[in-house]
Amino acid sequence: MTTEQPPQNNVKHVNQFNYVDQLTLECLMNKDQYSLHMKPASRSKKINNSDRKFYKKRIYDLTKQLLNNETTEKMFPDVVFSFESYIKACIDYFKVLDKTDILQEDYQHLPSGEYFPEELNTDHISNSQDADQLMLRTIKIQEPNALEKLVKRTSTKLKKPMILPREKEINLKDPNLKNKGIRKKNNINNKYEDKNKYEDEKK
Repeated sequence: MTTEQPPQNNVKHVNQFNYVDQLTLECLMNKDQYSLHMKPASRSKKINNSDRKFYKKRIYDLTKQLLNNETTEKMFPDVVFSFESYIKACIDYFKVLDKTDILQEDYQHLPSGEYFPEELNTDHISNSQDADQLMLRTIKIQEPNALEKLVKRTSTKLKKPMILPREKEINLKDPNLKNKGIRKKNNINNKYEDKNKYEDEKK
């Protein structure tokens, strides 16, 4: 007598239902209740260091498969969804990091450290009124004489051209940014680093 095995697709459907339930809790549940609901789950889902070391090579191999879009039917949809979210977060992080470094290059000529302006000469300040006069602007109003009241004066002010800020064009697809920050191993010579050095010397 043989027992029938459940189809493998059932595992995928169960995992999909779990993901839908998770989205329902996040979107429709009260924040306070959701935080109480997630506290025991977060404690139980903490990754064990021994498991991390045990599955390290398999995680590397699975990551390579997902990077090459080599998915299989046995693969849970949660794995693909989590990997896509991880890739998106990494790309956003790299773009912000590269954009920050490119913008900071324009401020390399500025002096580093705190800047203190020259000290003001306060020898002539004897009381608080003298100090107030330095901060406040004095306006003298001259009353026009009888002849000036008969003549209407119109003054035209030259409008200064408005200086609009320009958005700097940043090329985030620069080939030099492709391998930026990758750590070099001691026993492996990375070809892309030698290529970048050759291109820099050629320029």
